[in-house]
Amino acid sequence: MSVSVSSYGEAEVVHLPEKLTMANANEIKTSINAMIEEGRHRLVVDMAGVNFTDSSGLAVLVALYKGVGAKNGRAVLLSPQPSVQSLLELTRLQELFEIYQDPRAAIDRVLAA
Repeated sequence: MSVSVSSYGEAEVVHLPEKLTMANANEIKTSINAMIEEGRHRLVVDMAGVNFTDSSGLAVLVALYKGVGAKNGRAVLLSPQPSVQSLLELTRLQELFEIYQDPRAAIDRVLAA
C-alpha cells in the first residue's frame, strides 16, 4: 500500500501505511519525492497507523527530511506509535523532526515554515 494524502491549504498530511519496511519503502519514497518535486514541501507525516518500521522505513524518513530541506520546506511527524517513537529516539531521528500529537499544531507548524 502506498501513501494517501490530505491537503490543508499549502500543507499536506501524508498518511503512511501500517508497516514501513523494505517491501514498500521504494514505493513510498517515490510518492513522497514526487510530491516534493511538484512543490508540495510542507509535509505532516502521519505515523499514527504505523506499527512497525525497519531501517528501510527510517531511510525513507531521512530522504524526506533531506528532500524537503533542499526546497526550504518543512516536515514534521505526527503521532508515532510508542514502538516507532522508541525507534526514532534510539536512532536520534527525533533530533531531525519535530514530533506532534495534535494534528492542528503540526499543520500550523509546517505552514509557518
